Amino acid sequence: MKRFLKGVAEWKRHMCMVFTAAVCIYMAISWLYGERSVGMGILLQLLAVSAVSVLLQGIAFSEEWVIRNMAYTKRMMLFVAMFLPVLSLCAWAFDWFPADNLKSWGLFLLIFLVIFAVMTAGFEILFFVTGKKYGGLLGQYQKKHGQDEE
Repeated sequence: MKRFLKGVAEWKRHMCMVFTAAVCIYMAISWLYGERSVGMGILLQLLAVSAVSVLLQGIAFSEEWVIRNMAYTKRMMLFVAMFLPVLSLCAWAFDWFPADNLKSWGLFLLIFLVIFAVMTAGFEILFFVTGKKYGGLLGQYQKKHGQDEE
């Protein structure tokens, strides 16, 4: 039960971050198209999409949950393969843009891929910087304790 509650707390934390990012992205796109407000319906749609996306992230990226051993690149592809159809279905069902307009679908796909690429690059930079930081700390620890000779 404790593990379940910890998982729910983590899901809520991630959901808040994803929802905030989704609202910011929606506001930026709306601003480009001249919109000046965000309706309650859109906020509820973004909340639902955020909830599903965090669930799919848990499936794709959690080592402890569903998939135990899979390379990071395959996990990213799995997430895209699960999330893009869900997001596309939401775009169609919630009428985010004219469903019969191929240009809109192309722009939707382009925006999705750009955001995915930017987020992936951000995580890669974070992993690189964090790895360097902890690698340096480990080197200092080993040097201090005389373990660098091994």
